[in-house]
Amino acid sequence: MKEKAASTPGKKMTPLYERIRQILESARGSAARTVNTTEVVVNWLIGREIVEEEQKGLRRAGYGERLIRDLAMRLTFEYGSGYNLANLKFFRKFLLGISWIVCCSKRLRTAQLICKY
Repeated sequence: MKEKAASTPGKKMTPLYERIRQILESARGSAARTVNTTEVVVNWLIGREIVEEEQKGLRRAGYGERLIRDLAMRLTFEYGSGYNLANLKFFRKFLLGISWIVCCSKRLRTAQLICKY
């Protein structure tokens, strides 16, 4: 976070003021990181729900596209443009991409352990 100058011009910052200021700045940074982490988890969970629902209806042509389009309309109406069609498709891709990375990472670790012996 960007640090601000002392709030009262002409006043020298006391050690007490500086310590309290550091606590507040640290809390702000921590809150921002928590919000960002929560957003990532929420987006991953939404992507997972979409993918799992699509996989249930694979037999019907166009089911997945219709599902995500209808879902986007309802979520955008209730929660705003952060849940539009483009974003829901991104959440789905995010889940699939992360799943692929985790899978490859586990395989790489396994291969490294085998090569050590």
